[in-house]
Amino acid sequence: MGERAVASPVRVLGIDPGTLRTGWGVVERRGRSLSFCAAGVLTPKGFHSLPERLRVIHAGIIEVIQAYAPHALSLEKAFVAYNVQSALRLGEARGVALLAAVQAGLRIAEYNPTEIKTAVAGYGRAEKTQVQKAVHALLGGGRAPEALGLPSSMDATDALAAAICHLQSSSLSGQLRELAGSGKRTLRGLHSRPRSLRNVLPRKTVE
Repeated sequence: MGERAVASPVRVLGIDPGTLRTGWGVVERRGRSLSFCAAGVLTPKGFHSLPERLRVIHAGIIEVIQAYAPHALSLEKAFVAYNVQSALRLGEARGVALLAAVQAGLRIAEYNPTEIKTAVAGYGRAEKTQVQKAVHALLGGGRAPEALGLPSSMDATDALAAAICHLQSSSLSGQLRELAGSGKRTLRGLHSRPRSLRNVLPRKTVE
């Protein structure tokens, strides 16, 4: 029975928050094998007010959770930026992502940028392009990224990197607890899947 539990897949949703572009990516781990599920970018085009953009992002993340049923959410920790306005906007986008995850009963993991880059690229100060290449290498298995539908958008690959970091960093016992808890999860406070986002959220990579 223990061997069957170890082989059970663990699925993680990574989020790279932003009020103009929020990247998302879903990665699954079975044993030591990582596999790409889906990724994309939420771009609330046509919505000029911040509250409306946040509403679209929140609804979009809910739809991703409903579509791919992850066990956990992984994202970067909040940080202090030199631009206070940018930090506030980022915090608001993180807030709606965390709200969607809590409403869905997901476990939440937060990592600093250095931890994510080290887990994915092996170097805590890796550039975004290096992180993207590492993500493609880890999930592509030597095949061309385009053949697997891996994203070209760095917002999406940053989100995938956050998901990979959690899968690489979390202990086996923690992953098994996520699986055990997933059977009891309910989408508290969530209603039917948002219909207005059909053109925003395809089932596979957006970019």
